[in-house]
Amino acid sequence: MHLVHAIQLHTLSMTASRYKLVILLLLILFLYGCASLPPRPNLEYESALPAANTGILPDLAQGFRASHGNEASGFHLLIDAEESLTARLALIDSAKNSLDLQYFIWKDDAVGILLLDRIMKAADRGVKVRVIVDDVWLASSTRTLTRLNSHPNLKIRIFNPNPARDTFISRELHFIASYHSLNRRMHNKLMIVDNQAIIAGGRNIGNEYFGLSNKFNFLDIDVMAIGDVVKEASFAFDDYWNTDTVFPVSGWHQKMGKVDFANMKEDVEKSLWKHKKLLQSYPLQPQNWDNWFSDIGERLHVGEAYFLQDDPVKIDGRDYRLIDMISYFSDPTEKELIISSPYFIPVGDSLAVMERLESDGIQIKVFTNSLASTNHTLVNSHYKKYRRNILLTGAELFEFNHQPSNEVIELASAQSVTPRFISLHAKVMISDRRKCFIGSLNFDPRALVINSENGLLIDSPSLTGELTDFLNEIMEEKNSWYVVVNDNNSIEWRSEQSTRTTQPSRSFFQTLSDFFGRFLPVEDQL
Repeated sequence: MHLVHAIQLHTLSMTASRYKLVILLLLILFLYGCASLPPRPNLEYESALPAANTGILPDLAQGFRASHGNEASGFHLLIDAEESLTARLALIDSAKNSLDLQYFIWKDDAVGILLLDRIMKAADRGVKVRVIVDDVWLASSTRTLTRLNSHPNLKIRIFNPNPARDTFISRELHFIASYHSLNRRMHNKLMIVDNQAIIAGGRNIGNEYFGLSNKFNFLDIDVMAIGDVVKEASFAFDDYWNTDTVFPVSGWHQKMGKVDFANMKEDVEKSLWKHKKLLQSYPLQPQNWDNWFSDIGERLHVGEAYFLQDDPVKIDGRDYRLIDMISYFSDPTEKELIISSPYFIPVGDSLAVMERLESDGIQIKVFTNSLASTNHTLVNSHYKKYRRNILLTGAELFEFNHQPSNEVIELASAQSVTPRFISLHAKVMISDRRKCFIGSLNFDPRALVINSENGLLIDSPSLTGELTDFLNEIMEEKNSWYVVVNDNNSIEWRSEQSTRTTQPSRSFFQTLSDFFGRFLPVEDQL
């Protein structure tokens, strides 16, 4: 009896300890859940500056309008990683009046520092710079942001910031405590220069998006545009800039006290110098890009475009989604629909829609990452549950090979870098070689239901033809796996090198992680 009594007392003691731990955790979550931002400054609605009327960009736009009319837009695909970064440098260096930038991720690596240095130099010469960045992956401290924001021509606003953002534990605990309000993120990507040119597409600001990571690089697609669609993009940026969902960094100024922008410039220049070797393919100082733009101007595709985005806040109680705006995309399709998405998890009745289109004689091609090429193994853990059902709709399924041809590796990587693998990051839809959508939208629950997204819906047979030819080449078996159900009713991966009935992976550990990932109940958050 004494032994039983002792065990009971020990059990009660352990139970009491657990209760204390639970109460302590709940108290911590409550306290961090009570963290709040400073009062939001009472700011007037701010519109973009008028389009610049002097410089290479106005000259380029004026020449285009003279040849193709005021309602047309001109487009240049940015697929090569080096050219994509060069285009951004060229636009920033050529800006005369304004720079508006909106990104989900802006890293403090070589690319992030290079572009930050460039926009600071643009601000120094009088260009009005506005930056909107999502907070969830933003490494910059509130003090650093405040120092940057102290420049009279450089203003930063943060989408849905975490009030406890400056320390890791505080940030994570507050995110858990305020999950419902902090879960929606701004996945948009957009650059607007002088209200004369834009870049939209899939790239964030970081080394792997521009071919400068030794671990892995993304094969991605952006598009540069001039002409009529630019004003639509500018209005769209203003919608985000002026919504209460973004918090102006000026709201932290009083809390941070006096800051010194001059020292900030020195810090950025020192960081840039440390990355000099990695950035050897790019000029570290502003350049004259007139010849570059003249060459681009001669090769622009002509067409019409619409800039689409998710609204930053609910309107009249309804949360409008970008997918609602482009849902009609498949309706006029008569022959072929191509969907490229790095993460592919069907939502709602999408598989039924695909099956209906196939029964109407429309060939659907789905292009996504293999387990080996994905940068998010957990997404593959849940995508793989749908492989067979995707194939049963009649669609063709292609998964990117993490070790594609040398030509593709060169497209995704700068000359100074040899990555361990390449990952697909292009977010594209193509209809009948005529219309295409290029933007930030993945085909997964987080993109389609939770986050905000944006992109260009383009009607241009020549641009869409070039894009279709490129994707068809990437989907060839020298660059991708052709996934089928074989005669034995097994899923089979076919490439130029081999045929296999187990999904390709980079390592045993990745295969193991993929196996256990399917048991995590997080599919609706991926």
